[in-house]
Amino acid sequence: MVNEYNTSARNQGIPENEMFATLGNLLDASSPLPESLSGPEFFNFDIAAVGLGFQHFYDPALAAKRLSERLKKGGVLMIVDFLPHGDGHGHDGHKHEHGHGHGHGNGHGHCHEKVEGDGKEGEPTEGDWKAKARPTIAHMGFSEEEVKSMFEGAGVGGGFEYVSLGKGVVFGGEVGRVERSVFMARGSKL
Repeated sequence: MVNEYNTSARNQGIPENEMFATLGNLLDASSPLPESLSGPEFFNFDIAAVGLGFQHFYDPALAAKRLSERLKKGGVLMIVDFLPHGDGHGHDGHKHEHGHGHGHGNGHGHCHEKVEGDGKEGEPTEGDWKAKARPTIAHMGFSEEEVKSMFEGAGVGGGFEYVSLGKGVVFGGEVGRVERSVFMARGSKL
């Protein structure tokens, strides 16, 4: 995917010093400074932004910390993600554990939620995009308090703002329609 991105940029005449993708993992707790992201070009940013990605990070506080480390003083961390919402298990976004080894839809491969418009409950159909996406979701949204704590812990709590955005987003079509409220949060590196 990185090669495709870089090829697309080159094909559009965009020089590498303006747009270039690199593969690296800032979320490996055992590797605080990955070699592929250790060069000076990967530090002192004015802004780091993540759109609808924090819900997929198993440790979003670590993600905020690692992104903060890449900002210059006064730099801004900005995220767009979902407000807390239910996860298909009858919960409303709060942290919980289940005795049978799963949490928040990760790795259990089944669905307890009725998919709007299909008239069925139980095992998802092969075309159920929600069932396919569910294992990638680590968090069912974030409250203002959670994000503020995360940002402050990462050193980007200056001028913190958290704003709910408009009507949110809609996924799916007539079958499997899902609506989510979205927020934008920002904080400056102190």
